[in-house]
Amino acid sequence: MTGLRIVQVYVPLGFNSDLKLGDLVLHVQSEDRRPRATAVDTIVYAGGRVVYRRKTAYDEQAQQPGFDDATVRQLLEEQHRSILEGLRSGEIAIDTYPPPATPRPASGSAGEVVPPGQWPNRTGTVILQAPPSLIRVLLTNPASWLTAGSARLLIEVRARDPERPIADAVVEVSFEGAPRPYIFKTITDAWGRAEISFPLPKFGPSGASLVIRASCEAGHDEIRYSLRPKSSNSGD
Repeated sequence: MTGLRIVQVYVPLGFNSDLKLGDLVLHVQSEDRRPRATAVDTIVYAGGRVVYRRKTAYDEQAQQPGFDDATVRQLLEEQHRSILEGLRSGEIAIDTYPPPATPRPASGSAGEVVPPGQWPNRTGTVILQAPPSLIRVLLTNPASWLTAGSARLLIEVRARDPERPIADAVVEVSFEGAPRPYIFKTITDAWGRAEISFPLPKFGPSGASLVIRASCEAGHDEIRYSLRPKSSNSGD
């Protein structure tokens, strides 16, 4: 048969576990980072936030004869089990930092934003940013992220000093105040960039807050966009 092309698709290996410690529920996720990196990566979430992360490279093992997916699966399983045991015993300390307080938003239009640190005098839309950290998360398309009810967020994570992109940072997008939880997660590429697209959820009359968080070994940062549903006027 002519014209036949075989395409090989790599399916990431991974483990997922939920662990309850008192009133705290943790989600532990371990994944192989190929083809982006030869490393096994375990991330611990609490309430949608990253509270612990361990990334272990296996570059040397990958060069050894007989290295295959079974070897990677064993590395993943050992690291996943080790972290679960460390969390249960308390040997692994987790960061359960609370999100910054959100003042009551004024009225405005969903999807309309203003530069960080400014309070608009027209729409009432508010952007809140957490206290400065060693990294910063940026929305690079603030004027065009919402189109016809669909969100497309172009995000960058950068170190503050010296200024540089951060690869493999965990990026989380969520909505606070929505009828049910919405959380989207991804990892930045070698240029510190990430893209997340999804249909915009429906909100109640009080609106919601769009929260963009970034976490890595250097720290964490977040920005918040206060969204209000557009009011419909019969005279329009």
